[in-house]
Amino acid sequence: MAVYGGSKMGGRYVVDVLAKEIGHRGITANSIIPYAIDGSGVFADPAAFPEARKVLVDGCPMGRLGSLEDVANLAEFFASDLSSFVNGQHLLANGGANG
Repeated sequence: MAVYGGSKMGGRYVVDVLAKEIGHRGITANSIIPYAIDGSGVFADPAAFPEARKVLVDGCPMGRLGSLEDVANLAEFFASDLSSFVNGQHLLANGGANG
């Protein structure tokens, strides 16, 4: 878990630095950090890893894995004028889960 988690820090750092370096140009830099996403990665096959799926669903207050649409909606928000003053943020798409 340490190696996996550590590999994600580079992306966060790039967003943090870009937000400061290009924000004055009116360009924003943000990220979306999703929880386990149904239909993606190891969960692309709905029948794969039933035990892991159950643990993740049980650990999510919303009682489900995220969907590709959940992530796409957040990307659409960041691409729209609705987020014009949002910069340097890491939006968790995790249904309230902490892991």
